[in-house]
Amino acid sequence: MNDESKSGNFATLPQVEAAWNYPLFDAIMGRRSRRFGLGMELNVGPFGYKSDKEPYPLDEIETALLVAAATATTGPILCEGEYPGGMVKTVGKPHSSAIGSHRTQLFFTNDTGVYMVKSQDAKMSKMREYESLDDRNRVLDFYRKYTVKLQDGRLDLPSKEPGIFAHNHWVTNKPGTTLFMPVTDISKDLIKLMINMCDSKSGRYVHETGGYYVVDERRGMKPAGCEKWAKNGFLNKNKLLPLGRLEKIIVSWLTAEGAFMGQLLQLAMASMGLGGWLHGGFTPLVALGGTPACKGLGFRFVQNKEDLFPNPVGREGFFEGFCPPFYKDMDAAVDAAIAGMTMGMEEWEARGMVKPHKKPDNATFDALTPQASEEGIQCVKDICKYIYEEYGKFPAHNDTMHLLYFIQVCHADVDFYDAYFKDGALLDMHRNHFNLWHPGVEIPRRKP
Repeated sequence: MNDESKSGNFATLPQVEAAWNYPLFDAIMGRRSRRFGLGMELNVGPFGYKSDKEPYPLDEIETALLVAAATATTGPILCEGEYPGGMVKTVGKPHSSAIGSHRTQLFFTNDTGVYMVKSQDAKMSKMREYESLDDRNRVLDFYRKYTVKLQDGRLDLPSKEPGIFAHNHWVTNKPGTTLFMPVTDISKDLIKLMINMCDSKSGRYVHETGGYYVVDERRGMKPAGCEKWAKNGFLNKNKLLPLGRLEKIIVSWLTAEGAFMGQLLQLAMASMGLGGWLHGGFTPLVALGGTPACKGLGFRFVQNKEDLFPNPVGREGFFEGFCPPFYKDMDAAVDAAIAGMTMGMEEWEARGMVKPHKKPDNATFDALTPQASEEGIQCVKDICKYIYEEYGKFPAHNDTMHLLYFIQVCHADVDFYDAYFKDGALLDMHRNHFNLWHPGVEIPRRKP
């Protein structure tokens, strides 16, 4: 690593300044899939080529900037609406998040190991976390503090089906590459969505007409553990909400976070002159570790009686779903999931978080923010208990954890693109990358 970055002058490194100041719209319009990296070989199809150079991995500075682009802390969420609620008491990230809890964690692998970025542990210190030049030095601090190593060596991922689709065998997870994997938990926010959809007393999503009546379409539209709440009028029988539809809402909302991360990574790649691309040409359960032959990301799985495939519930001790086996039952999981929703601003500030608004009276702010009612919480506990007891998993019809995208980054082999593609296939940043980022480095040539 450059000695200047070790001494705290990360932000003034010429390559960091060049990437940070790269024009946004040039990065947007210059974003392309640039798969072919140093050390790669493509021997099928019209672009047959064998790189005459050895693979060259990303250094710490390159990796830190990419991680920051996807998941660094940016400051407090504003949530300038009628009911800020629990959303204002969350930490802002570069990527958008429905309900504001950011339940997507970034994993990655390279030649040295498999890593996870524990970005949820990071707090905020100001309204704009990286406002000044000095602030940017904390990008490297963020990476070093919150990146944890899960194991030595590259991700155990078979280079054949069903792990990787056939057309991606030649390129995925190769030496010198860094493979990013955003994994999304939907269990916590499904619980929070249920509170908002069912609890008319809180008045956030539903009002006087009663909450939505959750029914199980796979069981003949029978009540999903909430019949008594319809009988006493807390839920409205005329507002049917099928369980599968409820889950579809949260899955579509939350899995978008991984796509947002991927797009941000690709824009950062363009600004830094790095190759790579985003794809979904793999089997998520294999990548997460759901087969005996592949350790993958080492996630824990549970098998229920109905599903053909096991359900990934989390990486133990690092990224756990809000369901058993990480909680003794769904009542405990619900209590944990909604803890942030019911926390007052006074307690939030006491934990060192930044309040984004100027309103000085925390008590008044909390009083104007709808809180989950005791009835609403118990109603949701009954629905969650029904799901777990009926299906042996939570959620009922979807996986707890989702991995939909790989974002692979590499040093592009300029000679390959010059051999096959017209001018414009690469940005100037790709051609100048080694001069700027790795001055004096001579890439080793492959032995004949």
